[in-house]
Amino acid sequence: MNFFRKKKKLLNPFLCDPKLKFVLQENTYESFYSFLKDPFASHPDPNLFFLTDNCREVWNSVLQGIFERKGFILLTGENGIGKTTLMALVYLFLTTNGGKVKVIPLFDPPNAIEEILRAVLRNLGFPAEEENKSAMLSLLDEDILQRSAQGETVAMIFDEAQNLRKEVLEEIRLFASPHPRRPKFLQEIFVGAPQFEKKLNGRDLLVLNQRFEVRCRLRPFTLEESLGYIEHRLNRVGSTTSKVFTPRAVYLIACHAKGIPGKLNRVCQETLSVAYTQMKEKVDSANVREALANLGMVRKELWQLREKTLSWFKRNSASL
Repeated sequence: MNFFRKKKKLLNPFLCDPKLKFVLQENTYESFYSFLKDPFASHPDPNLFFLTDNCREVWNSVLQGIFERKGFILLTGENGIGKTTLMALVYLFLTTNGGKVKVIPLFDPPNAIEEILRAVLRNLGFPAEEENKSAMLSLLDEDILQRSAQGETVAMIFDEAQNLRKEVLEEIRLFASPHPRRPKFLQEIFVGAPQFEKKLNGRDLLVLNQRFEVRCRLRPFTLEESLGYIEHRLNRVGSTTSKVFTPRAVYLIACHAKGIPGKLNRVCQETLSVAYTQMKEKVDSANVREALANLGMVRKELWQLREKTLSWFKRNSASL
């Protein structure tokens, strides 16, 4: 007698759920919402850049400062405001349309003058095998002199300048100091957070602070600009705000991001991820609140309590 029953073939009940099948087929919210690409990617993308009046003003000031050989240019703004993106676009513009401007981008500059010199020389086409600082400075001087004879300008971009030590900043200043062999054919653009201005106001950097002939600041978006930013980015990937978000949802995102493009990107990405996991064809305010809680921008306990309270009122509204 066979005491072992034949095992039945078990069917996966989840395979009958068309929504789950869709989840298995679609890997990202980009495909679920029919975006051509991620509209809120954080990396610089010229096709997604949103130009406000303030951005246009800063753009013109920086380029004018370079073309007119002002020498020292300062750009400041809060973290996530778009300084690096703007300077990446300035670099792209100058390398394709700048004519006689050689741009040296140092978007994450080392904190030692020797390493900075090697990076600069590599960008100028030297092998940068020299170890001696004086020898590297001589090479830099000679190259700038040759370029200046041909009417060419060298522009160095120092991003995240607030992280550079005061001693390094002072030595960088000397690169572009008035010198018979080094006329105003070397431009230095310093890009940093607001604390960089505080550092410049210190006694140790008084001379550098006085050298800036162009000073500009990127300001946070207004509420209208924040809404326009979201609409612009969605338009660029083949969609619209009204197709993806409810009016209340997009308003909440704009309010909590406080006009910082980096925050707008993070909140939009997290909100779309939350809505996608719930198969929401249109993102609502509940998705935004959950995303804000996930990002630590609101307390998760308060958000959960609010959602439970609203849910209870909806279930019991008829009996109240």
